[in-house]
Amino acid sequence: MENIYQTLMQLPLFQGVSRAKLLELVEKTRFHFLKYEDGETVASRSTACTHLKFLLSGSIRYEMSTYDGKVKLSQTLHAPDILAPDHLFGRSTHYPGNYYAVGSVGMMQIDKSTFMTLMQDEPIFLINLLNILSRRSQKNKECLMSMSTGDLRERLSYWILNLTSRNATQIRINARQRDLYSYFGVQRTVLLNTLAEMKQEKIIDYTVNEVNILDRRALHDILLEDIEFMKE
Repeated sequence: MENIYQTLMQLPLFQGVSRAKLLELVEKTRFHFLKYEDGETVASRSTACTHLKFLLSGSIRYEMSTYDGKVKLSQTLHAPDILAPDHLFGRSTHYPGNYYAVGSVGMMQIDKSTFMTLMQDEPIFLINLLNILSRRSQKNKECLMSMSTGDLRERLSYWILNLTSRNATQIRINARQRDLYSYFGVQRTVLLNTLAEMKQEKIIDYTVNEVNILDRRALHDILLEDIEFMKE
């Protein structure tokens, strides 16, 4: 139980909850603990998101794509993490992509109705969820604005950071180069020059059909450099 407490306290949804209260909730609330083996499907795109799913141990491969399937982005998520909390409510209550276990994975989940009761009894959960949803909404707006301004390095950085988890690894974009430069609305030479520059800086590696992110933190640095430039 102590290990569960330490893990859950690292998740934004449980911030501000006392140790005693959390242990009490885990004992009396209908939390379900699940195990998945390597390659098993944890959640599928377009299936209803009826539970909050928490990744307690292990890693999960998350794959998503544009509606036409021409651009695909995948990443590996690591415990502790929460799967698609912004899809539990709202107009689109379906998972945005596919989640697969990488090795042995431990999950905890709580159904939507139980979580709603929990939010009514413990307002801190409601506040934390609102903060999570607000941050994601603000990130989406920033990403939308960045797609039409700035150079391609900045736009790529915003896009990838917005779509990936903070601790994600093995981030990969599968797409033909012509689909990428069409997607970002730039000329082929602009895309190739940008990719070559970022590869030289060891931020990415790429082939004609794939871009691998080697240093996600460096994408933050690209955006910070732009902010400092704007201040000068």
